[in-house]
Amino acid sequence: MPLLTQTKDLLRFLQKNPAIRSRIAAPPDKTLLYAGHFVRPAWQEIEQLKRTNPDVASKQLLPDVLAKIPAPGQPHPTLLAWAKALDALVPWKENGFIVWRALSGIYAANATGKVSFYIASNVTKSEKVFAATELSVLLRNPKVDAVSRDLLAYYDRCVKGGQSAINIGFIAS
Repeated sequence: MPLLTQTKDLLRFLQKNPAIRSRIAAPPDKTLLYAGHFVRPAWQEIEQLKRTNPDVASKQLLPDVLAKIPAPGQPHPTLLAWAKALDALVPWKENGFIVWRALSGIYAANATGKVSFYIASNVTKSEKVFAATELSVLLRNPKVDAVSRDLLAYYDRCVKGGQSAINIGFIAS
């Protein structure tokens, strides 16, 4: 099924605005990527951990970054609001999933230094942006440190081997 106009609009906006794309980044050593479910969805667990753990609180998730990036002249005030609006489109796989893959790919490409991970269960290429996009982009990113690379190699073996219950996280200090 083809992309809907609203989805194409955001992708065109990103393509035409390299300065905006360059802002889709956490500061060095502050990138935190997540996928899957432990007890709850990983992002919910991270939000709870941020309230009690200073190491986690110092990290930035993609939505944290997108919330700070204005989308001038567009139908939504920030990139996060725009992406969330597209989440409601049907079919989601051809719209919301594509948008999050694009934004996450940019975020992973812009990561520098230590990258933190919170990767749980049900992590497959067909269901999770981490497995479908972020992992391969990070593996090609020369700005990622050696410890993060070791974890990426492990995650890559899990995904390629069909192991969807990865259940290992790392919060870089």
